[in-house]
Amino acid sequence: MTDAHRPLLDASPITEQPNDARPRRGGAGRNAEMSALDDAYVRLVDEGLEVHVPSVKGRPPRDVVVAYGEDPNTCPVRCWNAWQKAKLAAGAAPDGPAFLYVDQWGNLGTSGRLSPDGCGRAMARAAKYAGLTGRRITGHSGRRGLVTTGRKKGKRAEKLRAQGGWSANSPVFWEYVDEGEKWEDAATDQIGL
Repeated sequence: MTDAHRPLLDASPITEQPNDARPRRGGAGRNAEMSALDDAYVRLVDEGLEVHVPSVKGRPPRDVVVAYGEDPNTCPVRCWNAWQKAKLAAGAAPDGPAFLYVDQWGNLGTSGRLSPDGCGRAMARAAKYAGLTGRRITGHSGRRGLVTTGRKKGKRAEKLRAQGGWSANSPVFWEYVDEGEKWEDAATDQIGL
């Protein structure tokens, strides 16, 4: 990595403590994919992260990119960097599982892989700590949110579908697309009502 983004990483307000360096899921991975992810599958480059999402449950592996976020508090690249520093500070191996378990007392494990269910619970807990209370947040919320927010921001459906690994004819994916577009060109908008 060149020094182009170093100021962004260094300026991140995220502390390097394990409980505060919560990974963000810009890759839109399923819980099982996040659990199977190893550090070696994530590469920091000038533009952000290049992630190789492993094959799980018979789904093909895929390569996705995760760009720097606009908000330093939620930027997945900055969060990944802080998480890596926290893991190393706790004594974790540098090329081990990407996401490690945290015990009931809040201690970061150094070798045990976070289970798929644990990935979902971590997502829900992070949302609670962030004050997101309007909806029930689950491990799947990051996937849904990527599509609905992405469509609201004009991202192409094909790019979003590939990022999350949905099949081209996935009814769930297209339901999320519809949800993200529901106010786009609303039937009652600007018709003189």
